[in-house]
Amino acid sequence: MSTPVYLPREDSFMLLEQVKKYSKGNVLDMGTGSGIQGVGAAKTAKQVYAIDINPQALVAAKLEADIEKIKNIEFIESDLFENIPKIKFDLIIFNPPYLPDEDFEDPALFGGKRGYEVLGKFLDSSADFLNDEGHILITSSSLTKRHKVLEIVKNNLLELETIETQHIFFEDLYIDLIKKSELLKEFHKNKISDLKYFNHGKRGMIFTGIHKDKKIAIKAKKDTSKAPLSIIKEIQFLKKLNKYDIGPKLVFTKENYFAYEFVVGKFIMEFLEISSKKNIKQIILKIFDQMKKLDDLKINKYEMHHPLKHVLIDNKNKVTLLDFERAKYSENPKNVTQFSDFIISDNLKNIFQEKNLIIDNRTIMDYARKYKKEFSENIYGDLIKYIKSL
Repeated sequence: MSTPVYLPREDSFMLLEQVKKYSKGNVLDMGTGSGIQGVGAAKTAKQVYAIDINPQALVAAKLEADIEKIKNIEFIESDLFENIPKIKFDLIIFNPPYLPDEDFEDPALFGGKRGYEVLGKFLDSSADFLNDEGHILITSSSLTKRHKVLEIVKNNLLELETIETQHIFFEDLYIDLIKKSELLKEFHKNKISDLKYFNHGKRGMIFTGIHKDKKIAIKAKKDTSKAPLSIIKEIQFLKKLNKYDIGPKLVFTKENYFAYEFVVGKFIMEFLEISSKKNIKQIILKIFDQMKKLDDLKINKYEMHHPLKHVLIDNKNKVTLLDFERAKYSENPKNVTQFSDFIISDNLKNIFQEKNLIIDNRTIMDYARKYKKEFSENIYGDLIKYIKSL
């Protein structure tokens, strides 16, 4: 049974009007379908590549090009960017399937379970094929969760402008114009490829990428953050702490972002849940060593009483502390005492009991209070001896 070809509808004609305005140079028509966008673009573009996963669609599009006597168009069977030549495009066009598959039967309309998955997969890779001053034209619908589309665009460091809307029957149709953000252009300028959104915090966004054949993480200031100096401060702290093998290893720094070696490992709670008593003690001692060094340097990290996303342990039991955006210099740093609070917290009680690691909370608290008052090497030494004896 052949797969049906998506025939031009209201969204197709809306998109075509914008294609006529923006088509130039090299153009990529993703999901060409009947070929309406690719053929339209070819009238003003230098070269058009018309792509579709459905071979029947390519037959229909070629026929349309022949009827229009269009020669500057090449047809390629591909699942999104899978078989696309590695060139940069001045315009990328995509009228994606955007309807939830549980509600519609035509597979040419299926955008995934929630309607936006195909578009998301497209946007995740599109910037690698786009010229710095190029544009992407897409359609979307109010039947797809609009906020998710906008979120995917933002997470890919792209900028979106809605240039046309139209209400048709039971939905609103949108034509969106997308371009690279200045930050994304800078990433590409610095030879960072395969960029992927990874995570975000209150102040920063984290991406992964490839730089000189190595995987890195890149942390940049979040648009909504009101702490403009947080990235600069974190860079300064990491430069200092890297000398003591604390924190992720910096690869390079810029004014508004920095890159560091990507660390593969487990966050502390997951590590503790699956590890032996011996390994748990070893990691606790390693973390205390880093806490003591931070105290000696009079740097307060703040999160160590609840460091669930701030401590990563790799498969060689190397400890990496993450996120120094809130760190500050202090005459009374509390890193050792904060981590002491964590290891006697209710979060760890059951885990330690299962491992037969019996910690006397009063003893830990007594050492922590004394250390906090005096920052005594002897008291810290007694705390470490106690943990080793468990």
